[in-house]
Amino acid sequence: PRAWRSPTPRFGKYFADMASAKPSALSFEAHRTGFRKHHQSTLNVVFHLGLTPTGLLGGLAAFAKATSPEAATALAAVYAATLLATLPFPLFVASALAVAGILTAAAQLSLGYAACAALVATSYFGQDLAHWLTGESTYQSSYQQEAGFLGLLVQHTFYLLPLALDAAHAVGLASGVLLWLTPRNDVLFAKLRGSEAGGAITSLREWVFSQKPSETCTTHWWALELPAAQKVAFEAIAEGAEMKAMFHGRFHASQYSVESLPGMNEVYVASLVHNSNSDTVFFMDHVDGPYMLYPFCYVYRTLVAITENTQISTVFPMQPFKVAISDGEVIGLDFHREVHRIENDKTKPNTQRRITCKMHYVVYPTCLGPVGRHLGHLTVKYNERFRYLFVNTISAKTLFWKFMTKMVLVGTEATFRMEQLFGLNNVAFFLALGAVQYFVGGTFFLAATSFLHHMKAIAAFYHRHKASVGKLQRDSILTKAVACVQLGMLYAQHTSSTATLSHALVAGGLALSTAAFLRLGLARTYFGSEMGVSEPKRIRSFPYSLTPHPMALGSLLALAGAQLLPGLRAQVPWLVPAHMALTALHLAQEVLDLHA
Repeated sequence: PRAWRSPTPRFGKYFADMASAKPSALSFEAHRTGFRKHHQSTLNVVFHLGLTPTGLLGGLAAFAKATSPEAATALAAVYAATLLATLPFPLFVASALAVAGILTAAAQLSLGYAACAALVATSYFGQDLAHWLTGESTYQSSYQQEAGFLGLLVQHTFYLLPLALDAAHAVGLASGVLLWLTPRNDVLFAKLRGSEAGGAITSLREWVFSQKPSETCTTHWWALELPAAQKVAFEAIAEGAEMKAMFHGRFHASQYSVESLPGMNEVYVASLVHNSNSDTVFFMDHVDGPYMLYPFCYVYRTLVAITENTQISTVFPMQPFKVAISDGEVIGLDFHREVHRIENDKTKPNTQRRITCKMHYVVYPTCLGPVGRHLGHLTVKYNERFRYLFVNTISAKTLFWKFMTKMVLVGTEATFRMEQLFGLNNVAFFLALGAVQYFVGGTFFLAATSFLHHMKAIAAFYHRHKASVGKLQRDSILTKAVACVQLGMLYAQHTSSTATLSHALVAGGLALSTAAFLRLGLARTYFGSEMGVSEPKRIRSFPYSLTPHPMALGSLLALAGAQLLPGLRAQVPWLVPAHMALTALHLAQEVLDLHA
């Protein structure tokens, strides 16, 4: 963006002329171009934004201890003034604010030399670790064989803070962080159009019809057991470029690996009927796998339509949408996390049996190869055990297997309800924070959980087209409930019968917000209109007849009432102001309609 570009090079030439430039003459522009080339991963930049100030804090604190706080302040001022002469002005302002923050932290913390050295070492080696994790080479490696290495290293170090801030701007870090906070719609979709995939689909379709599969229950052929010609056709689709492109549209190819899991793959023919057997689970809301808490990695089940289909749809209630994939269309879902079901619409009958290929992939950050492959191994083993259970319960004959059929259905329903109402990842997250609170005490849990609903609202509003409606509603209600319970307990602890104004503001604010919620309904409250699941409509009846934003106004009034309590202000002086600031920030975002 133009605002971040220096109008003219301050010293020497641009990076394109580095080969002919002397090391001491390289400008910030030259270093910026080189630094950006080696910092294109958002994760790498996040690490640098944390580790660069950490190293500067260690160095500045050590200098202050060896001299005086005043000398450290003077050094920081000289550094900032020097940056003013070399940086684009917006970047200078950001760098100067960061230096001021680092200086304040150094003054507040009583760090010994050992702690300062540890911070500097953590910064240096941590940045190398970040490059290893993200698969990006270091900027230092691009010039360390040059004759003027030491001069370049000094310049690199001098500019490191603004370089990290500039890289954050270049990769769109603010948008990336908001996307990370957004409850994502991770369902993938593609259409196979290549001639190789088309020929493979025809081959598989003709073979399945020749087998005359059952009409009363689903039929499965495991891919590894297919005849040679059909196995080749199956693999041509599974390993094709179009399938990989679908994944890399969501998971960047430079950061994620996508590997097939042949042991789970199958050709599947849908049943025309379903009874009280394990076939029924496909028509229930369910999650396919049990490892939803496994971090950073995914197993995807992709369904490839082999025949024309109008009758049977896959429904994703947390998004919400449904799709009837047909003849070469592909849909991919998170095997361990995505709630879905099959829906049979008899008003749109198929002219032939619905055949799909189920293809499975493990997706993991390339730097976490063993971790990702372990999830793939666990999932294949789980699928083998479940396959045995499924085969024995699909047409249960003995009392034992009839009992196991009921257990499959009950377990499926229980897992779905837990995921729908709370989200197992959310439960694990709060339990982990609770464990940390047990050891560290203080207000850690309060600080870590009080503002999540604000951040999710801001993030989802911004990335509305990538958000999951159901997950946003679930996560927002849960996180807001946790925050409100804690604030309510603090309010009850510090209120008194004489706090009349506080009571009036809290009661009036909550009543106004509640009336606004009831008027809008759940879907519109959580951006249903903006996300396309509710018809856009201007609400003019009470309380919207009084003010265009009664929910935010009510929240601010209630928070102002809480802030009037002296005891609450003394115990957690930051809590209510932070709530009010984030509420106002989100209100401004809605008024200005700021979104991607």
